[in-house]
Amino acid sequence: MSLWIMSQLPNMAIPARYWIAAVLLPAVISYFVSRKLIQQTEDLAVLNAALMEANATLTGKLRAENLLNMAFSTISQGCSIYDENDCLVFCNDAYREIYSLSATGILPGRCFGSMLRHGLEVGQYPEAGTTPEEQEAWLQKRLGRHRNPAGPFLQKIGPDSWVQVEEYVTKENYRIALLTDVSALLQVKSEAEQLGHIIEAVAQEVYLVSTADGRIVNANKAARTNLQYSLEELRGLTALEVNSGHSSLEMAELIAPIVSGARKVVKVDTEHRRKDGSTYKCRVRLERLDDLSETVVVAFAEDATERLEFEHAIERKQQELETLVQNLPDVITRAEPDTTLTYVNANYAVFTGVPADDMIGCKFLEFSPTENLDELTSHIRSLTPEQPMRLIEQPMYNSSGEKRWYLWSNLMVFDDGEPMELVSVGRDITESRKAQERIAKQTRELALRNDALEQFGGIISHDLKAPLRQIRVFSEMIKEDVELGKTEELANWSSHVVNRARSMEEMISSLFAYSRLAYQSVHLEKFLLSEAISSAWENLSVSVADSRAQLADRCDLMVNADINLMTQLLQNMFANSIKYTEDGVAPEIRVSAETVGCATVIVVEDNGIGIDPVHAESIFGVFERLHRDETRYAGAGIGLALCRRVAESHGGTIVLDSSYADGARFVIRLPASMQ
Repeated sequence: MSLWIMSQLPNMAIPARYWIAAVLLPAVISYFVSRKLIQQTEDLAVLNAALMEANATLTGKLRAENLLNMAFSTISQGCSIYDENDCLVFCNDAYREIYSLSATGILPGRCFGSMLRHGLEVGQYPEAGTTPEEQEAWLQKRLGRHRNPAGPFLQKIGPDSWVQVEEYVTKENYRIALLTDVSALLQVKSEAEQLGHIIEAVAQEVYLVSTADGRIVNANKAARTNLQYSLEELRGLTALEVNSGHSSLEMAELIAPIVSGARKVVKVDTEHRRKDGSTYKCRVRLERLDDLSETVVVAFAEDATERLEFEHAIERKQQELETLVQNLPDVITRAEPDTTLTYVNANYAVFTGVPADDMIGCKFLEFSPTENLDELTSHIRSLTPEQPMRLIEQPMYNSSGEKRWYLWSNLMVFDDGEPMELVSVGRDITESRKAQERIAKQTRELALRNDALEQFGGIISHDLKAPLRQIRVFSEMIKEDVELGKTEELANWSSHVVNRARSMEEMISSLFAYSRLAYQSVHLEKFLLSEAISSAWENLSVSVADSRAQLADRCDLMVNADINLMTQLLQNMFANSIKYTEDGVAPEIRVSAETVGCATVIVVEDNGIGIDPVHAESIFGVFERLHRDETRYAGAGIGLALCRRVAESHGGTIVLDSSYADGARFVIRLPASMQ
């Protein structure tokens, strides 16, 4: 630039002072620039030195802080520091772990009260209560402790978690808190206290005895009460002084192995002497404890007086029970789960006719009827730990072959789900069963009679009123004609009155016959069914001859029923078959019988006009007639009603086989109880 200025000087009219300045200006500028650079260099050196010194100081502080953090992170206690404004300056990881629920709100710079409220919101402090009032009161109390520490205190931070809090205030008004998890210690203390309470409360006498001199160190309430000494008095005695069942030498010899450490446990049967001089038998269990500051022996003494009396009482009860069992009318057995007998009482032996000793070792099932085995085996297998006892009724045969009914109560005893023993008690319920059957029979008969009364009421109100109404109508017509002097229709009206009266008379006679037969007592006896069939057929000999009816039967079967009622039933069935046939067709009747399961099934079928299935049930009603033309099919309409009544009186049924299309087929079923 200076060269450029100089090159321009000849062409410029510039005063001398400006020219001198122009010549000197570059030098001046260069000088001042050089000085500035030198000054800056010196300043930079000073600054660099200052920076190096500051960096060294900062590095030392950071190193110290890191060392402090490392130190606090290695301790198990929680630690926190708050400044003079009560804001968090520092806390270690253990502190955050202790307050795990509220850890997200524990932040540097945040005040203690704010973090405490956050902890309440997230449920960190269960001891603070649940209502807003309770929590606010707790918060104020906690803030007061924080601001004015007065020594360590316990704080609950979870269902089973407790910490001990120690807080300090420094001269600079900083607050330091140390937290120690004491949950395990409190648990141990609680368990120890509980154990102490348990030992103090147990009925068994418990002593601590020193192995050094045999002195009683401690004794629970049961020991003090039974011996009648206070604890201070007992501590002045030795174990040998309390004992009276053995001499000192004998007792010393008995407990020598445990005193020397040769054995850990020794049991001794002896006697203890009370303060008043009385004694009682007891069993003492001594156990050596070596893991304490002083080796001691813990003694558990049980007053055997009541136990011995109890054992004697049990023996008496067992004798009484055995006497009772042997004299009970029931049969009683005990057996292995596979029914191998281990005990039978005298009644069962008498019932079977086999000596009791000979029955032991045999299977329970061997003395049950063959027809019962499947049901009984299934019954025993059904016994479970959830349902160990069940009842079953089964017939039994005594030594004379007489059939008796027994109600068995079977109990399977289980241990950890495994069957251990089968206890069975059988009671003879033969007479009770017969009484129940009689009651059931009478109940059925009473129900039938009630039904009949209702039916008779309907018949009287309906069927018997019908001819009465007709008689009344024709009588009124006769009365009117007589009053008018008309005589030409009198004979006709009179004949109608006579016919209706005769019809009513027949209905009443039929009802009488029905009630006489339907409700007579049933007398059971065993007979061949063919005998009743023959009698019924012979009773209809005139109708059989007139209609040329044919009978085919295959009934050489023994039944247990009332032969007169069964004959009447079959006679009514045959009469219907003969009556309801087509003109010119000879009735053909077939009777068959067979045993199906435990019932006897009798089938009667014919080649008649048949019955519409829609009337399969109504045909068994009293005075029910499907054909109103009495000139063609005469009858009162009680034949099938009587058949059903007879079947029901035997506990059986009679139904129309609606699937049969070649006439009519009726099926009679007698139950097993009648066999």
